[in-house]
Amino acid sequence: MSKIHQYNTLLRWTGNTGKGTENYRAYERAYTVAINGKPELEGSSDPAFRGDPGRYNPEEMLVAALSTCHMLSYLHCCAVAGVIIADYTDSATGTMEESNEGNGRFTEVILK
Repeated sequence: MSKIHQYNTLLRWTGNTGKGTENYRAYERAYTVAINGKPELEGSSDPAFRGDPGRYNPEEMLVAALSTCHMLSYLHCCAVAGVIIADYTDSATGTMEESNEGNGRFTEVILK
């Protein structure tokens, strides 16, 4: 029988400057991600999309999630195979392509 794992987060937009989304420039892209029992993450959109450069953006978090998932899978495989790893570093890079219409998609993520 398979195991089911459930993950719960609470995303809250905190960027209402008093005008809501009246227009594209009327609001901030700020948000918080809360996970029970853990410090909140403060996020925003990428600065290229009017975001706060001092906050985490979804694109960075996607690249970080892929990098950490790969690392944890690799460490597990090594432990099971009897390969001892004493240190691990990954300098991940993600590339997002933006269309003329403003839509974006990741074209590659490189883990090194």
